[in-house]
Amino acid sequence: MVSELGDQLAELTSRLVQINSVNPPGDVTGVVEFIRNWLSERGFSSSIYEYVKGKPNLIARVGKGKPIIILNGHTDVVPPGDPDKWTHPPFSGRVIEGRVYGRGSTDMKGGVAVIMMVFAKLGPLIEKEGAGSLVFSATADEEVGGHAGVEALVKDNLLVGDAAIVAEPTGFDKYCIAEKGLSQVKLITRGRPAHGSLPLLGDNAIMKLFKAIDKAQGIINEVNRDIKLPQDLIEAVNNSAKVYLEGALRSGLRLSEDDFKRVIGSVSFNPGVIKGGSKVNMVPDYAELELDMRVPPGVSPSAVIDRLRNGLSELAEVEVLDTSEPNYTPSNERIIQLIREGISRQGAEAKPIIMTGATDGRYLRLRGIPTVIYGPGELTLAHTYDEYVTIKDLVNTHNTIKYTVEKYLSLKQ
Repeated sequence: MVSELGDQLAELTSRLVQINSVNPPGDVTGVVEFIRNWLSERGFSSSIYEYVKGKPNLIARVGKGKPIIILNGHTDVVPPGDPDKWTHPPFSGRVIEGRVYGRGSTDMKGGVAVIMMVFAKLGPLIEKEGAGSLVFSATADEEVGGHAGVEALVKDNLLVGDAAIVAEPTGFDKYCIAEKGLSQVKLITRGRPAHGSLPLLGDNAIMKLFKAIDKAQGIINEVNRDIKLPQDLIEAVNNSAKVYLEGALRSGLRLSEDDFKRVIGSVSFNPGVIKGGSKVNMVPDYAELELDMRVPPGVSPSAVIDRLRNGLSELAEVEVLDTSEPNYTPSNERIIQLIREGISRQGAEAKPIIMTGATDGRYLRLRGIPTVIYGPGELTLAHTYDEYVTIKDLVNTHNTIKYTVEKYLSLKQ
């Protein structure tokens, strides 16, 4: 039975991978058509909501009334990069030695395949027993922020429920209860132009920007010294450090578990884009830096930005690019407890983690919906060359999610 399920999930994942849905541009029409037809062949109707042309969202529902549990996955994938660096073509979906290869296999068409299968298997039973409602959503735009996907659906009350599972890759024995928030800003420095041979006649904006970057890092170091994480997240930070360290060691990097604990549990600091000057023999009168900071639960993104504004007022302007709130689901929520039970029932130790990046789960959590991120694949394989998901992970996460839905909706085992 496990072998049959594994074959079904591998084939479905492979079919999804073969449909190019790279973002940008983010056209997921082909994937959504495939999913809609797949559901229709099994007797399920679905609705399409398209906020941006080429970025349709699909929602299917079974049952009626409460409680409502949402199964969510995004259909877009990041670009494959240089195809020559792939052992197997990025959109081949090849199944070899227990793995499905291709762009999006881990992030997250494997997860989409798993929740499609759970929905199809439990749908008739839910309709028959009337034990609540199950919502399946295949959404667009996650890889560029989810604005035309889950964010819009939640805002329009089209995607609401009492609990949610987002099938992003965590690995079978891990589940994500928290995500860091986002503070992205632009630091702008202005100077006075002059001929490059007489720099003392000008005011070099690039040199001012270097000073501003150095001071900004000092300000963030001060913020980090005062951070106290919610007690509920200490175990998740420790587990996440182990996960990221494993990936780093495989890449040959010499880092420690403590290195990752520090960056996961604090405000990170990454100068990402720098621009300035117009000609080598001119003193530049303008320079800018785009700065990416990820903010742990318990810290306000806007407060971090205010600290920068106040501390850099004499050196640089601080312009907000994007923000999002850090978020987490308390470990005593029922959806978390059931995921843990589902993992344990298969003989593994369930480990909570925190994600340093953002998923669509943040829009659900900030709407007040207890949300767990749990699905097949490893975090460290997302966006890499030779991305793959194991069939074992597909099967095990399927079984855990199926168990969770059955228990949450009080279905007969």
